Amino acid sequence: MFELVRSIRRHQRLLRDFVVRDLKGRYVGSTMGFFWSVLFPLVNLAIYAFVFRLVLKTRWSDQQPEEQTVLLMFAGIVVWSAFSEAVSRSTVTLVENSNLIQKVVFPSEILPVYLGLSSWVNMCIGLAFVVAGVLWLGYIDPLPTPAVAAAAGDPEYLPLAFGPSLVLLPVLFVLQYLFALGLGYFLGALNLFIRDVAHLIGVFLMVWMFSTPIFYPAVLVERANYGWVLALNPMYWLIEAYRAVLLFGQWPPFDALARFALVALVVLFLGASFFHKSKPRFPDLL
Repeated sequence: MFELVRSIRRHQRLLRDFVVRDLKGRYVGSTMGFFWSVLFPLVNLAIYAFVFRLVLKTRWSDQQPEEQTVLLMFAGIVVWSAFSEAVSRSTVTLVENSNLIQKVVFPSEILPVYLGLSSWVNMCIGLAFVVAGVLWLGYIDPLPTPAVAAAAGDPEYLPLAFGPSLVLLPVLFVLQYLFALGLGYFLGALNLFIRDVAHLIGVFLMVWMFSTPIFYPAVLVERANYGWVLALNPMYWLIEAYRAVLLFGQWPPFDALARFALVALVVLFLGASFFHKSKPRFPDLL
């Protein structure tokens, strides 16, 4: 793992060039450019909001305004999209760049790194819209507190607001990146040994997404006696932390944050170790 870190530091300029090339390459010839980074999550939000909010009538609280539900979904979509993109693209990146790995002395360890950074940039664009929504609905044109919730002191209703907990946002960024990077290292190397991994990862990520409370409240899972699914789902801990920090100005549960940090570091160590040990075999496997 430490050898990988040293290699990445030695190739910082190459890493930066790959990130810039990837971001530019997505939108070459496109008239709207980076706007597509915003459009895709907005389209996903519109689809899922229609299904879960309008058709299935999903709400986080009986007294919660519809606008809050939409922001809760959007925050989850943006974080999940960046994570799933980094993991899925890292799984196939060694195969897609086989010409570089086979013909020259190329630092293949930077491939999952630059893909994670590229997805992180796009996530920041989406989160900027989440912040704008909180500013508008929390301060400029604040949503009125439902009278029933105010009278009953509904603990499930929280007004949109910012708070000192925003200082944790860089920590969440880093932990999410390390978790995705560890999975990317492991799956990218494993895909060279078992090519079915590239096909299975899409199914796995879809199942993981719908088992994570992105479009529905976690309380529904607990009421169905499937709380153990949440207890084993690191992305649930992360997305709930993002929501607490970005939407409600609250400090996320530090036990959940500590668990996610531990999982992220363990996954990174195991993934990087497997990648490093398998690296001498990459040219033959490709």
